[in-house]
Amino acid sequence: MKVYTAAEMRRYEQDAVEAGTSFEQLMENAGQRAAAELLTRRPKAGRALIVCGKGNNGGDGLVIARVLQKNHWQVDIVFVLGEKLSELAELNRSRLAGLPNIRFLSPDILAETLDNKDYDIIIEGIFGTGFSGALPDQVASACRLLNHSDSLKIALDIPTGLNGDTGEADKDAFRADITYTFAAYKPAHQSEAGKALCGEIVCIDIL
Repeated sequence: MKVYTAAEMRRYEQDAVEAGTSFEQLMENAGQRAAAELLTRRPKAGRALIVCGKGNNGGDGLVIARVLQKNHWQVDIVFVLGEKLSELAELNRSRLAGLPNIRFLSPDILAETLDNKDYDIIIEGIFGTGFSGALPDQVASACRLLNHSDSLKIALDIPTGLNGDTGEADKDAFRADITYTFAAYKPAHQSEAGKALCGEIVCIDIL
């Protein structure tokens, strides 16, 4: 079982790029393969809520949104850290423009949205393996709302609020039923907090 720290994961990705695989392709592979695994569990089209940050973890979620949409899912997307995204996340947001069954919702109505809509799945892609410290207020608030949902909850790479290297967790960390980790397991997946927050952990190859 491969276990990579955040620094080792960055080196892994850089080595892959130097060997000829672009960062764009790594993100595409991550999202496509996670979505394919998810669709084996939920083959019938339904409703999905994807909650994204502004970085590449959110970008992975946007790739998944595109795959779900192609499979006739209704997908609602919320950016909890504002509309200014990383370059790759923005690229994948642009690929959703004009597609049917895709809606972008304001984070201000997240509580109302969760109250009024029954989602089959919630996908959380706010912070990735580089998270440390305390959650910003708006993210902690979003995680509290998501944690109260009865939907199948999925984290991308590591649940937001869990430090991937140390296993330290914010009290409002996202609580997943399934965590799709990319390329390798992270040290926190084996920690006490990680075991409580990650649910089932599925390692997804991205090369």
